[in-house]
Parts: sequence; C-alpha cells; structure tokens
Amino acid sequence: MPGAALVVERSSSKLFVRTRASGVLARLAHDLELVATELSGRATLDGERYVGELVVPVSALSVVGTLHGERVDTSALSTSDRSDIERKIREEVFPGTREVRVRAASVSRDRAEVTVEVSSGRSTLPVALRVTEDAGRTRVSGRVELSMKRLGLREVKGPLGAFRVRDEVEVLFEITLRPEPAAP
Repeated sequence: MPGAALVVERSSSKLFVRTRASGVLARLAHDLELVATELSGRATLDGERYVGELVVPVSALSVVGTLHGERVDTSALSTSDRSDIERKIREEVFPGTREVRVRAASVSRDRAEVTVEVSSGRSTLPVALRVTEDAGRTRVSGRVELSMKRLGLREVKGPLGAFRVRDEVEVLFEITLRPEPAAP
C-alpha cells in the first residue's frame, strides 16, 4: 500500500534565515532575520518513514528585522534599507537562482538527511526534527546551520571588507503538511 500524500500548507508554514556579521567593524553591520512564507512542496509519509521536497522562491525572502541576540527588532530598518537588502540577496547572494530546493528523507521519525540545492551548488546534512500531529495535519519544525560556502554562494562583505556575513547561517523552519486533496 502506498504512503500518504501530503502537501505544504502555505498559510501556516514559514522558513526563517538568521545571518550574523563578523569582522573588525561588525558592530556597524546588522545581524538579520529573513523570512520566506511562499513555500510549496509535498511529502509522502509511510509509517515512520517519509520523503519530501520543499521549494522556496528566492524572490519570497524578505527582511523581518535586525537581531539583537535572539530578539528581532522590526523597526530598526527603513523601507528603503529593507528593499536594498532584499535586492542584494536576489542579485548578489543568489545570482541566477530562482529557487532553493530542499529534499528530505527520514532516517527516523525525528531525524532526516536533507539536501539543499541552489544553482551554484548543494549541501547535504543531517537535521533533527520535531514532528507533531494535530487535527489531520503534520507539523515539522527544526533548526539547522547551513554553510553558504558549501552551497557555492559568494561571501557577503561590507565596504573594504570591514565586516562580513558569517558563512554559517541559521535556518529555522515550521512546516505544516496536510493530506493532498483527492483528484476530481
């Protein structure tokens, strides 16, 4: 018997990316939190095993605000600063990349082998997951550190190299899966 087909529920799924600055003048740079809410994907659940794919359009990444430790300040950046950062993400960090694809296959109910793929490269790593089920929906959440260099992404630096974005970015995700509607 085939496994249960599930789809990403866009209205309740989010992916956050947190960047941190380093270098001599890192205090003058901003640590940032970005969010992607336009996620799509599907999964197949077969008992405790599952496989799935998540697609994140690069154009859907937007700046939430600046980070102060773990606290997010949504008022620290002007609208033009946010727009400039988002443009640089699309044009300089992800040139030629329209989407980020994430493929996952379970190792166990709470662990998966995940491959992140962009046009410049891919990276495979283990990820710890928290999986809960409620009212027919499956919620998958977790946190992972991802190397931009391993994905072949260009290093992000400030003027004259005074600061840079650390290679490792923190990715937090909350994905809700619901049964795929039956075909008419």
